[in-house]
Amino acid sequence: MLPKIWIFDTYSILFLIGIGAAFLLFNIYMNKRGIDKKLKYAYFIVAVVAILGGIISAMVFQMIFDALKGEKIRWFAMTFYGGLIGGAVIFILLNQFVLRKKYLDANLTDLLIVAPAAITVAHGFGRIGCFCAGCCYGIETDSIFGVKFPLLANPRYPTQLFEAAFLFILTGVLFYLALKQQSLLTMPIYLLSYGMFRFLIEFIRGDDRGAYFLSLSPSQWLSILFVISAIILFIILDKRKKHVNVKLKE
Repeated sequence: MLPKIWIFDTYSILFLIGIGAAFLLFNIYMNKRGIDKKLKYAYFIVAVVAILGGIISAMVFQMIFDALKGEKIRWFAMTFYGGLIGGAVIFILLNQFVLRKKYLDANLTDLLIVAPAAITVAHGFGRIGCFCAGCCYGIETDSIFGVKFPLLANPRYPTQLFEAAFLFILTGVLFYLALKQQSLLTMPIYLLSYGMFRFLIEFIRGDDRGAYFLSLSPSQWLSILFVISAIILFIILDKRKKHVNVKLKE
């Protein structure tokens, strides 16, 4: 583990690298789409505000989980799902009620196409940060995948690295679809893929997963919501495609 690089917190460094990588993908996509520079920079500003709001939301969600567990509230701990939900809501609201008033060509569809790839690449670097910090580890194992974490007696599955690898692969798929096909399918594919992966990997997580209900952790319930949302989006997009095809035939 490498919790610090000199005097700097490794998780924070990787978190910032992840945000930078997300903005890089965002910039490449916006340039490919030929988005006006002023509108692109406005999108960047909205994204920064959404990220800051997402960080606060992540801490609030974690405090709620701590309270539900009856444990001492950790003021600066964060949960990914909480940050994603809060950041997404802020981003959508700012786009719809602020950007669209100033820029008539501001289109939420453009953002929804590339957003999943930006989220997964940032999340992937964040998970590497978790590995370096020694948190979010897996259950004990004597397999070749076992890693010895500080302050823990026996080797554990490096679930952080498993998740990071999955997220980087998913980033490649989503960004390809965004660039080559400019398809709205990127969002339901992300929701379905990550929801299923997160649901399954929770079974080998060894850290405290929070209050359980029907033997499932809070993250697994949120994963189920992700999968349901993905199915709904697939149905909506399919109906929209059929409607467009009917109009073209007419």
